[in-house]
Amino acid sequence: MDHPLLVLLLPRRLERFTLEAQARELLAEPGAVAVDPARLPLARLPAALAAGLAVGQAKRMRLPGPVAAVAIFHPLQFYLAGALLARHPMAELWYGEPELDAERAAANARARTRLEQLHAAAALRAALRFSAGPELDLGRLRARMAELGIPAALSAPPSPGGA
Repeated sequence: MDHPLLVLLLPRRLERFTLEAQARELLAEPGAVAVDPARLPLARLPAALAAGLAVGQAKRMRLPGPVAAVAIFHPLQFYLAGALLARHPMAELWYGEPELDAERAAANARARTRLEQLHAAAALRAALRFSAGPELDLGRLRARMAELGIPAALSAPPSPGGA
């Protein structure tokens, strides 16, 4: 493969991802690939260590083409996204903003501050921001894929026939 890629950084294994159906639709496109989450829970690691591990992970990654966009669905994924963007400086960051209220409420002050800082950094760096909820607009993502030269359908496939 030599065409530009959309790299979806999955916040959890695809089978456990709340947007599994939408992610699978995007991954059906020839220009989209997924990266499973790291085995180590980054939220429990010091920020500097998490960032360092992300740099190492990005260096080891063998992708089947040049990266045009990196999509994340949680602020903690900004570590790996940032490392990938450093290796692919022409690529865009796409930030699917999740609903974080419950996570903020359950977090201690330090974790909440870290979450807010990563959220702000991702939102600021993102060329494309979208809601990472059930109303995820795949048409908008596919249109941007086409603009970047990432192979994608411009519209969803027709639904099965029925009367």
